[in-house]
Parts: sequence; C-alpha cells; structure tokens
Amino acid sequence: MSASYEASSPGVYIEEVTPAGPIAGEGTSVAAFIGVVSQLAPKDAGAATPVTNWTAYASRFGELLGATSMLPFAVRGFFENGGTLAYVVPVTDVDKAEDIDAALLLLSRRSDVSIVCLPGVVAAGLQSKVLEHCEAMGDRFAVLDGARDDDPLLASGPLQQQRDHLLSKNGFGALYWPWIKVLNPDPAKTDPVPVPPSGHVAGVMARIDSAVGVHKAPANEVLRGALDVGAPLNDEEQGQLNKRNINVIRQFPGGPPLVWGARTLTDGTQWRYVNVRRLVSYIEDSLRVGLRWAVFAPNNTALWKGLERTITEFLTRVWEAGALFGATSKDAFYVLVNDELNPPAVRALGLVVVEVGLAPTRPAEWVVLRIGLWDGGARITEG
Repeated sequence: MSASYEASSPGVYIEEVTPAGPIAGEGTSVAAFIGVVSQLAPKDAGAATPVTNWTAYASRFGELLGATSMLPFAVRGFFENGGTLAYVVPVTDVDKAEDIDAALLLLSRRSDVSIVCLPGVVAAGLQSKVLEHCEAMGDRFAVLDGARDDDPLLASGPLQQQRDHLLSKNGFGALYWPWIKVLNPDPAKTDPVPVPPSGHVAGVMARIDSAVGVHKAPANEVLRGALDVGAPLNDEEQGQLNKRNINVIRQFPGGPPLVWGARTLTDGTQWRYVNVRRLVSYIEDSLRVGLRWAVFAPNNTALWKGLERTITEFLTRVWEAGALFGATSKDAFYVLVNDELNPPAVRALGLVVVEVGLAPTRPAEWVVLRIGLWDGGARITEG
C-alpha cells in the first residue's frame, strides 16, 4: 500500500495506472556510411552526423566532383533510391583498422541505425569488422561491396578470395557485385564512373521497407541512377555466384540494372535470405523497445498475460502485413510464457522468459513450371 494512503482516512481511493500500449514497430531504413569526405568541419570530426538528403550531404561534406573516395557516390545513390536518413561517419583512412573501429564505436551509440555501409572498401578483414559489429548489435545489417574482378568465378581471384574470408553465421550482412556505372560528375567528360553498389542497394532496402515492408526481399528492384553494370553475366555464371551467396547486379537486354540476389553471408540455411534476417531483427528490436514497460514489474501471472497479449497483438499485425507465413495467425507464430519457462528458480533471479516462434515468408528464388504434354495440347502449372 502507498504511504500516502496510510496517512489518509479510511475510504475508497482511485489510482490511475497507465496501461501497456501496443508495440510500435521500430525503423529499419536508417543507413550509416563510413568513409573519407572532401571537406570536414571540426564539429563533424569524430561524430556520426545525420543528413536527410543529398543537398545536405554535399553542402556539409563536399560535392561529387573532386571526391577523394567512393563515399559521396554511395550516399548519393542511397538518396536516389529512396533513402531518407543517413549517418555519415568521416574517417581519415578507410584502410586503417583503428579508424574503422572508432567509427563503429560511434555507431554503437546510435540505436536507430539499421544498415551499415563501408563504400568501396573490399578488404575482407575490414568488412568482417562491420559484420561483427552488426552481429553484436543485433539490430542492423551490413551491405558490402564485392572486389572488382574480371574473372569472378576464378577461385584464386580477388572476388572469390574475398568471399572465402567473409562469414556471418546468423546472416547479418550481404555481399553485392559487380560495381555499377553512374553518370560522370564532370560535365567535360562523357565516360561513366564505376562505383560500388552498396549505397544504391541500401537505398533500395529503404525504398522497399517503406513501400511494402522489411519482409520483402530487396531483389528484382531497379537501381536508380545506375547506367550500366561493370561486368555483365549470363545465367550460368550468376548461378555459380549465387551458390556462393554473392548477390549479383544484373542488366537484362533493354532494361535497367537490377538487384538480382537476396542472400546473406551465412553458411547455413536458416538465415540465408536478407529479408528473413532483417525481418527477425526488426521484430526483436521492436519487442525489445516495446516491452520496456515490463521491466521491474511484479513477476506474476498478470505480467505474463500482459506480455503474451501485447506480443500477440504486435505479431498479428506483422502477419497481416504478409511478413509471416500461415493461413491463420496460429500457423504463423506462437507466444509462450508459462510456469515451465519460468519456474521458481528462474523467477528468483528476477527473470521472465517468453518464447516466440515465427514462420517468416521466404523469397521465391525459382518459379517452377510443370509442363504436361498430351495429344490434346499442353498444360502448364506453376509450383
């Protein structure tokens, strides 16, 4: 009983309690870019600076013309493809591990970041630092650039060697190849400029997140601003790269460059797809933030029912959006919080354990046509 009641006369008192509201989904499209800038104000040194459009970046960090790194091309591509907010983390040298470590430390303090890019850097050791950062944070995804390579299937070539040294067990990053060609910023030159695709791909992710949802694979999507690809491939060559979880940028006859892959850098199958990894990270982050009301609450069955009800309501909305697979919500997910998960020994430690199971919608990489021929004609069924 509250001390204020003890000092009051006997009677009936009403106390207003703020109930737990519905869980609001966290953002998934804020990108962070690490690289060298052309101009740097003292206040922006050692900081993660937010920019909301290309004009804001150019006025603060420099235009494309005269750029000393691939960073501005990546940021420009991000906003061209639908991005709305990016953090820019300037470093002195992108080839120095200590500079990358310092930049990632800054980003660890930015809870709204969900995509991390290191434009133009293809050293596997430095890229692995970004993967490790994303895995440790649990709420962000690394979009990495593949090494430029004239023979991408050669085992001893730069692309395959790079791929051999990149691994994220839980799929917190993806590798994109080849580089793309964009308009030359120098009006006196007509030759397009080769640039890494990571910034453009990050923009595609932001665009798809806004238009459809994070559950939609960021593939079969146009790379706005890209004029051509650096290395055209045939289906067999792309198939070999796809087996290695290298996502290819392709240009089919008469069409624009497209993102034509959606695999992560895992060596397993559970986290193979970019959208599955990002969807689960989104759900986890949303639950982490949306359930803070339960911290320090009495650990009893009332709390358990409240948690179950709140999580179920959120996941039902996720299922209704098409992100989870199942004819009914019971087929798509489950939420358990009971005595078996929370025996007295667990409760004595101040813990409450909730088990959530999900059935994410996975992308259809192949559309299978079954063709039956008979003397009356033909029938095609899609499977």
